Amino acid sequence: MNESPRSASLLHTPIDPTWMVLHTRARQEKAVARHLEAAGVQFDLPLIERVTVTRGRKHRSEVPLFTGYVFVKGQKQDAYDAIATKRVASFIEVRDQDALEQELQQIHAALDSGLPIEEFPQIAIGQRARVTKGPLMGTEGIVIEEARRTCLVLHVDILGRGASVEIERDLLEPVE
Repeated sequence: MNESPRSASLLHTPIDPTWMVLHTRARQEKAVARHLEAAGVQFDLPLIERVTVTRGRKHRSEVPLFTGYVFVKGQKQDAYDAIATKRVASFIEVRDQDALEQELQQIHAALDSGLPIEEFPQIAIGQRARVTKGPLMGTEGIVIEEARRTCLVLHVDILGRGASVEIERDLLEPVE
């Protein structure tokens, strides 16, 4: 058989990894993350600290910011392998890779800021704004008012969810 060098190289070119979202079964996010780590697959599982009080004792634990979801950067086979563990219900393919990457960077900037952050389980309706100063400078989200406090909702479109972080109103400017 006479193959040109160009067609032969195309057959052996690895496919670039892409972002996918794994929808996990209940309380299986960390176990899925451990599986992915052991398999050498890149993933992102934003965690927040939660403090609970049981019988007068405080317990600190890290819980997923987005319950039921783990972000994976890999091949489709990596998602299928995760599903085979029986800890993943399904996966979502991400159409806009760059947008998800930017949204995850903003979530991590909010987590790294040390400001209180919590999951915001629905799409926020309100003014889009950008933070002008402080540890979240440049971060964009939607402004909401909640119990006399101003919050910026950082949205992850593919999940239809976001996370709200409390912020001073004078640190925001509208985005047009």
